[in-house]
Amino acid sequence: MIIAVIIILSVLLILAFSGMYFVYFALYKKDGFNPGIVPEKEKENRDGKRITERNRESFSAFTERFMNGHQAEILETETDDGLTLKAELHRNDSHRYAILIHGYMGDRTQMRDIAAVYFQWGFSTLLPDNRAHGESDGKWIGMGWLDKDDILLWIRRIVAEDRNAEIVLHGVSMGGAAVMMASGLSLPDNVKAIAEDCGYTSVWAIFRDELKALYHLPSFPLLHSFALFSKLFAGYSPKEASSIKALKASSIPILFIHGDSDHFVGTYMLELNYSAKQGEKEKLLIHDAGHAEAYLREPELYFSTLKAFLSNFMRI
Repeated sequence: MIIAVIIILSVLLILAFSGMYFVYFALYKKDGFNPGIVPEKEKENRDGKRITERNRESFSAFTERFMNGHQAEILETETDDGLTLKAELHRNDSHRYAILIHGYMGDRTQMRDIAAVYFQWGFSTLLPDNRAHGESDGKWIGMGWLDKDDILLWIRRIVAEDRNAEIVLHGVSMGGAAVMMASGLSLPDNVKAIAEDCGYTSVWAIFRDELKALYHLPSFPLLHSFALFSKLFAGYSPKEASSIKALKASSIPILFIHGDSDHFVGTYMLELNYSAKQGEKEKLLIHDAGHAEAYLREPELYFSTLKAFLSNFMRI
């Protein structure tokens, strides 16, 4: 009996320690991107593409001209839980705005290429640093779930300054999940459309997939321990942080974008997200594009499809 109790307690302690470890590994703020979270298959996919790298260089020059052509404004907003979030605003002479949301362990600079295109189309572009990223406050990464409420703050900030604002939300990777999760909120009518690029179906699903890809571990019971400590420390459970649930409640038109060689956020997630969304929607699958590479792999297709989609809901 004593031995059985000791074994049970030992197992529980190991599970508790493992859950806490993975919460800190995955959700606690880091100084930079952790390459250990990307499966080796994805790294090989990225490294082998000369087309992507050539387009990356072209965008670098294009974006540098964009950044040097005007003075960006640095904005701040305060969250309900006392954090100061920062964003850069590139102001254009129109009522059209694009709020561009970056990915996991990145910062707002990741969205400048896409911002430069929107700016060329006449949009003002707002590039926030997500909580626990870049210059924004916070210790715990929101994985889109906490960020959706922060996006709403930025929307309200824009609408308070411009009641005639027409707003597009555009997110990549974790940012894609964030804008999908935000789509289920009661958003102002000023939000006309959303573009999500390689966002996941839920925090639970992406961590389940990464446990299998990186550590060859099943979700039970480790992910259940992770969920307990995620709720305790970060304030949310990976099961509640669902893009699919939000999409089922969304009435905003959404363009879904994904690469068919994405081994980080599996392409199957595109299909599940797309199926969950009712109403106006469109899907773009970019051939041979890895994770967050779609606009670099096929820039003309990416941005022509985006512009055509948005033109259904606003004048561009």
